[in-house]
Amino acid sequence: MLVLYLITFTIILAMIYKKYIFRQHRKGEPDLVPGHFLWGNGESFRNNAVDFLHKSQKNHGDIFTIRFFHQRLTIIMDPHSVEAMSKERKFDFEAIQKQVNMNVFSFVLVNARKMIKEAGKTVRGSYLATAMRRYATHLEESFNSVLKMDSNENVPSDQTDGLRKFVSKTNFAAMFYTIFGRSDNSEFEPVTVYQCFDVFHKYFNYLWLGMPIMLFPKATKALQVLCKQPKSDEILAREDLSDYIRYSTEFMKSHGQSEQDIMGHNLVYLHVNYNTFRLSFWCMYFLLADQKAYETLYNEVMATINKKRDMRNEDETGPIVFNYQEIEKLPVLDSIVQETLRMCSGVFMVRYVTDDCDFKLDNGKVYTIRKGDRVAIYPPAIHKDPEIFEDPLVYKFDRFIDAKFYKNNKQLKNPVLTFGTLCPGKRYALLQAKWYIFSQMNTFKMSLASGEKAEMDINYHGHEILPPVKDVDIHYKLREDYQQITMH
Repeated sequence: MLVLYLITFTIILAMIYKKYIFRQHRKGEPDLVPGHFLWGNGESFRNNAVDFLHKSQKNHGDIFTIRFFHQRLTIIMDPHSVEAMSKERKFDFEAIQKQVNMNVFSFVLVNARKMIKEAGKTVRGSYLATAMRRYATHLEESFNSVLKMDSNENVPSDQTDGLRKFVSKTNFAAMFYTIFGRSDNSEFEPVTVYQCFDVFHKYFNYLWLGMPIMLFPKATKALQVLCKQPKSDEILAREDLSDYIRYSTEFMKSHGQSEQDIMGHNLVYLHVNYNTFRLSFWCMYFLLADQKAYETLYNEVMATINKKRDMRNEDETGPIVFNYQEIEKLPVLDSIVQETLRMCSGVFMVRYVTDDCDFKLDNGKVYTIRKGDRVAIYPPAIHKDPEIFEDPLVYKFDRFIDAKFYKNNKQLKNPVLTFGTLCPGKRYALLQAKWYIFSQMNTFKMSLASGEKAEMDINYHGHEILPPVKDVDIHYKLREDYQQITMH
């Protein structure tokens, strides 16, 4: 009887393998990178995605296919082909978005294309100034909260904290209140949400690939807390609610979507902002770890503030006011953010192949991409390409000041691929990061504690921004030459 069971089990495994894993390579298709007969290339990717893809490129060229169990991803390594990949109509992003929404956040968005298109307008154009003004106000409030004034409003001369904790209590809190407005809700507030997202994100890649959340008890528990959101009517009643959440919530309600759907959508938006928080952590860490970078940026920030102050009328009082265009144009600040993104980005730009497609690389070679597969560009592999960036593993804060970058003797249009090509709020996210750093340099004098060093956790390649392996301790205090600034 045991032998019969073993034979039956073997036959079932063979059938599963043939149906979901094995397939015959067709003429004109990209090479399939060899891997484990069952798991494919998942372990090699997890161990070090960038090294694995660079080795695969060396062996198979600028396009090849890898496999994660039953899912095949054709990887395009040529940076000059990014635009062609984004414009190919048979490469569909909506299917990937549905997969993430359903597998990770358990909801389906009705009329997704229209909602995303219209909601995306609320983080661009004329809305951008309003959103940044709200963010600047909440950020100043969060800075004041970590200064820990005593009853006589005296500020301690020196304070200690974890850098990641500090950024969560300042930047993440400011973004949270900018999104949802302020309330007395003790369950859905930034500290709790940040802590739960920290746990939940560890399982993000497993969930979006389709593994059930019940396999991860810690993720299940964290998600239960994240779902303790106020009802949509309560959120809509808040006067300081963000335009994005207001529009998207009203849109979903008008299309008959449930409270669970609205809740899931809100978690997706928080997920995006959580990655902006991660970017801010790495910006500050690299600055603190590089004294020259820190001093150069401080000089730029102070010169900018002093110039603006000196331009005011003699009787003009109150905060020194900036618009977001002035912050965007600062060359050292911009280079620091771009270099940090280059160093810590882990995003996957993935599309679903709706039909067999002949895809032409920039060099003119044509490859057949099979229906049902995924096609992807992995920006970190481009960002760490030594043919594009000299010493790609070294942080150089001024790398992007008046610089051009080339691959195969052709200039790159976008050397750093920020949050993917379809993110409607990437300008807003970069502005938040820039204003956070600008404001922090003006407000706090900060340093790393002795011997502290942060490392990126490469186990989380596939996330938008890689997390650190552990937090690092910092010392900080209010600057003596602090000047009150705000965004208009």
